[in-house]
Order: sequence, then structure tokens, then C-alpha cells
Amino acid sequence: MRHYEIERECIDLFREEYYFLSNFYPAVVEFDGVTYLSSEAAYQAQKCSEASERLRFTNITAHEAKNLGGAVALREDWDEVKVPLMKEIVREKFTQHRYLAEWLLKTGDKELKEGNHWGDLFWGIDQKTGEGENHLGRILMDLRDYFRNNSLPEESEPFLMTYGPFERMSVVFGDITQSDCICVVNPADKSLLGGGGLNRIIHMAAGKGLLEECKTLNGCETGEAKITKGYDLKAQYIIHTVGPHYPEKDHEELLRRAYFNTMELAKENYITSIAFPAISTGKFSYPVNEATEIAVDTVRKWMLANPDYLIDVDFVCVEKRLYECYCDQIAKPVEQ
Repeated sequence: MRHYEIERECIDLFREEYYFLSNFYPAVVEFDGVTYLSSEAAYQAQKCSEASERLRFTNITAHEAKNLGGAVALREDWDEVKVPLMKEIVREKFTQHRYLAEWLLKTGDKELKEGNHWGDLFWGIDQKTGEGENHLGRILMDLRDYFRNNSLPEESEPFLMTYGPFERMSVVFGDITQSDCICVVNPADKSLLGGGGLNRIIHMAAGKGLLEECKTLNGCETGEAKITKGYDLKAQYIIHTVGPHYPEKDHEELLRRAYFNTMELAKENYITSIAFPAISTGKFSYPVNEATEIAVDTVRKWMLANPDYLIDVDFVCVEKRLYECYCDQIAKPVEQ
């Protein structure tokens, strides 16, 4: 049984549907007048005594920021300010993204512990021994109490970095669960019952009604696609498609079929805007460069073969590398 399938009294791993609790979750945060791609980057930047040095953290991933933060010269008062700064940054993350605050409230009264295996006993706990001060978990629980006893933050415009459109295709840096498209695509597993990764996050964001409908669909084979209502998402529909594991026999053909069949199903249901994630690039390990090339090429060929059906396509991602790969692909000239 996988971690996310086990009902727990406490949440002790900030992964899968609870990844949003982690500072590494790619939610853009504006802090002290500077925009960062994650709360981890915002936090690591504060180690620098000079404000100009913090700008080095603005356009890098959380992992890159953590590595860079370990190499900078620490400000003299760091030990005194690191916990108050973390409180401020975490609050900003959830305040600037109301849906994350709503997800935080959905954790109920469960104890939140950032379990880890790399020995961080200050912000989290050791997964094997349970030892640790768990400062981040306590900050999150205090913030949850604040939202519960006061009010959720006001809705704000989501941060979107968009490139395009090129031939009605765009690349969007943002959270696909917040897409305004009529339909979002879920990178499902064969069961259609939630799985892990982005699949699990979409199920969590859409609510329990999605799982109940998915139970009636009898699963889905690799490369195929099935449609449901969007439930609690902004999107009216969700198309679930199963991408291939990499490497797997005929993985390229199966990935192309996943995109092609999704576009066909969108047309059958008169959908005129659709948001795709990078299918198979997560837990299914498909190389990013190849996967984005296949995605854009397949969708482009489908659109050329269906010139009378107008549909806007967003390739949505929250990772810098994916965004850059997609931008390269959609800007390529169409081969005649």
C-alpha cells in the first residue's frame, strides 16, 4: 500500500496530495517586494544580508535555491530571525493563494509534521525515529488555526506567466487546478481512482464527487482517455488520460495516443479550451525534452487535421525546466 492510501492520525510526509504543505511546492510568492518561484526560494534568499544578493533567488527552483542558500554568507542575525521570517513567508504563501489556504483547512485537526530522511530536526522530524522540533509543522498548524478562527484570505489574481499563443497554443506557468479553461487534463493511472502526484492533487482539488464518478468508469488503458465533470475545479470537465511509463514498449506511440485521444474526446464534447499537464513526466519518468516535443507536435498535427474546429490549448506547468522546454517547442516553425 502506498503512503497516500493510508489513513493517518497525523500528516507526517509533505508529499503527494500534501505536497502543498512543503516549501518546495512551486507556488509563486511575493515577499518584501521580490517575486520568487517558491516559498523555499523566498526563505533561502533572506539569508543574504544585501538585498541585491536576494535577487539571485528569484528565477530558480526550490532545490536550486536550497543549494544556493547553503553557499551564501549568512547575515549576522540569522539565528534570531529565521523562525519569524519563515512564519511570514509561509503566511504569505497561503494568503496569496487562497486555494492553498482552503486545502490547509481540509487537513482538519490532524497534526502536521514534516517528516524527512536527511536529518533536518529543526524544521521537521526524522521519519524513522519521530524526533525533531517540527518548527514548520507548528507554523502551519498555527496558520490553520488562524484561518479557521478568522477568515480565509481574499481571492487574488493567480500568478501566471504565459508564452504565446502560437497557433492557439500557449505555455502557462501556473497551477493546473486553477486553470480557467473549460477542461483540464488529468495524468491518471489505469484505475482512475486518484493515484499519486498531480493525479492525486487534481482529485483532492476537485473533491469527493470526482472519485465517485471515476468509480463508474471501469478504469482506463494506457493511451486512452475518459471524461468526467470538473466538480470543485473551475473547469467544467476533466479528461483523464493514462500516459506510458518510461521506458515502456511503444512508449512514444502511447504518449502520442494519450494526447490525440484527449483532443478527440474534447472535440466530441464541444470543448473549446483545454489545459494539459506534461503527461508522463512525473512518476512515469518520461524525459522532459522528448515528452514536450511529442506533446506539442501531436496537438499541432491534430489541430492542422481539424482546421474547422477551434480550440485553445494551454500547456500548464509549475516547473521552470518544463516551462522553458514547452516555450522552445511551440515557438518552432511549422514544417511544411
